[in-house]
Amino acid sequence: MGSYLGTSEVQGLRAYRYKGSASSFLDVKVLGPFWTWLVEWVPLWVAPNLITLLGLVILLSSTIIIQLQTQTLQEEVPAWSWYLLAICLFIYQSLDAIDGKQARRTGSSSPLGQLFDHGCDAVTCVCLGINVSTAVKATPLSAFALFWLHCLPFFISNWEE
Repeated sequence: MGSYLGTSEVQGLRAYRYKGSASSFLDVKVLGPFWTWLVEWVPLWVAPNLITLLGLVILLSSTIIIQLQTQTLQEEVPAWSWYLLAICLFIYQSLDAIDGKQARRTGSSSPLGQLFDHGCDAVTCVCLGINVSTAVKATPLSAFALFWLHCLPFFISNWEE
């Protein structure tokens, strides 16, 4: 059996460094400083992937709670469920933002960690597509369209990476 990657591809993988960017006013002036402050509260022994996984579990739990209240996406969901989702989404986004900071802080960043992070982001993207469809009481066809309009840009940008 032959190798899937040649020598130049393996060297390219070893030299690869992810460079995330934040250029919006909210990222640079508000959330960036908040996340920098927040990561300082995380003990150095906490693995970045644990932070990522915790954020995913929190968001998944709110999605499950909402989906347990509807069978067809057409039922009215109690308002408290949406407030819970908003809080869980904020927590997820904060944990997702600080996991990379923690990895750099502890010197444990790696392409595998990035893959895990983006894999969790992909699951989150699916959850949010389902939640948006529930929020607007989408029909099956419009839920399908909303799902792909919501998730496709994410998948394309990650495929490019």
